[in-house]
Amino acid sequence: MALSEIRFHTPKNLAEALEVLGELKEARIVAGGTDLYVDIKQGLIEARDIISLHKIEELKGIEKKDKKIRIGAMVTAQDIISSSIISQNITALADAAQSVASYQIRSMATIGGNLSSAVPSADLPPVLITAEATVELRCTESSREVSLSEFFRGPRETVCKTEELLTFIFVPFPPPNTGISYQKFALREANALAVASVASRLTLKDGKIDRAAIVLGAVGPTPVEALKTSEFLSGKEPSYSLFKEASLMAKEEGKPISDIRGSVWYRKELIQILTVRALNLALFRAQGKSKRME
Repeated sequence: MALSEIRFHTPKNLAEALEVLGELKEARIVAGGTDLYVDIKQGLIEARDIISLHKIEELKGIEKKDKKIRIGAMVTAQDIISSSIISQNITALADAAQSVASYQIRSMATIGGNLSSAVPSADLPPVLITAEATVELRCTESSREVSLSEFFRGPRETVCKTEELLTFIFVPFPPPNTGISYQKFALREANALAVASVASRLTLKDGKIDRAAIVLGAVGPTPVEALKTSEFLSGKEPSYSLFKEASLMAKEEGKPISDIRGSVWYRKELIQILTVRALNLALFRAQGKSKRME
């Protein structure tokens, strides 16, 4: 289908967008367009109607609200990188945004689109899941808040209903002595999708790991929460040997496939390496340090 055959709708505010979506339930939503327009051009999807959110200022801010960070769905990857709120509280999210493709794409691609596209190799979901983020899904008559860990159902599939719009992402402020990190491996530096990625979170108490979370990216149909590995780490004193042991467990919790970017074996080996790196950096951030463990 040619773009000239598609009807474009450009609501000026959120209420108008929800009204149009309620009338055109099969319409496609476009934010930055870095995924949707490519998919249409390649014939992967069809769209009779497209609702563009680019004029909706309500969805473009990052702010503190009710002890959480509220991020509008139209916030771009570059906005995340430039945000002092993000850099001071969830540095790993800025790290993940920095790894998104090229500067030109980061200036267009939005956090709402990155999540709603539900691409298994997306960079932002693993970090946001470790940070216990939730998303607001809104329609004309109601809204609901869903944990991001329950948001993804499969490749390009989420719990968002056809009449619902992802409007905001809420991220709780991490508790004291918490560090979050993101590690990614790609086949080249620019415009590259993750072959494998790992986000980790450690909260320390009395010199031990009070709470841990590890989420694997690009090694399953959805982000994989390495629950056994996270439980294994809890209550233990952090060390390089502990992280090595945990990485062997994380390696087995992934569910990778073989494709043009890497085999199952290769991805599992990457998970092992990236898990150690992610835990290492998370520990140093939890300790308020800037260097990694030698």
